[in-house]
Amino acid sequence: MRSLFQTLFAIAVVASQSSLAQSENDAAEPSVEGPRSIDLLVNDPLDSWDLPSDLWTIENGVVIGNTGSEKIRIPEWAYTKQAFSDFVFTCELRLSGDERRNTGIYYRVNKIQYMNKQGAKSFEAPSGYEFDAAYHIPGKRNNRGTLGDWYARPKLRIYPDPNLINQAYKTDQWNRMTLRARGNRLEYWINGIKIMDYRDSDPNGSRSGVIGFQIHNGSVMKVEYRNIRVLPLE
Repeated sequence: MRSLFQTLFAIAVVASQSSLAQSENDAAEPSVEGPRSIDLLVNDPLDSWDLPSDLWTIENGVVIGNTGSEKIRIPEWAYTKQAFSDFVFTCELRLSGDERRNTGIYYRVNKIQYMNKQGAKSFEAPSGYEFDAAYHIPGKRNNRGTLGDWYARPKLRIYPDPNLINQAYKTDQWNRMTLRARGNRLEYWINGIKIMDYRDSDPNGSRSGVIGFQIHNGSVMKVEYRNIRVLPLE
């Protein structure tokens, strides 16, 4: 027969395990509020952002990437000047353009020189994770919401449940994109719906770097980002 101490101990262990499981599978979108929260468009936004060309502007609290009427030859990224390690990030995104319009939120980025498979294009690209925000060609696989590290580890491509993406993502409208990076655990939300919870066991996975937004080559497109905030985690 169990002693009272053994019974209480068993209850405590089960409660602890239940609490851990609840924490590990928490679907609630994290808040970026708090005294350490950083608004990346407050005051002079050029203090916070590196814009690579005149295809990028910051107007009325919105970071805008616009290819104009012509497709660009290589993709471009606007980056934060500050690097982050463990953090919560959120923004609102709106994308317009042709059927190949494509953008992504890149994080823990360290810049590398990238050569494509044909060897025809060499350009500076982000080594680090991507929250693929919009790429979808009708009739082909939908990359919206996927997690990848395309330029450094192209084999890494983690797909969310497509039913969740169809439920969460609003084409041609503003979408709230939130991510949390803690160690090797990476979590994504779209409009408050959790779509990704992945642990990257690869020791080559990036643990710190800048945050970037993309305009893609091969498309005529315009992307807008607003309400951009990041909360570093201790």
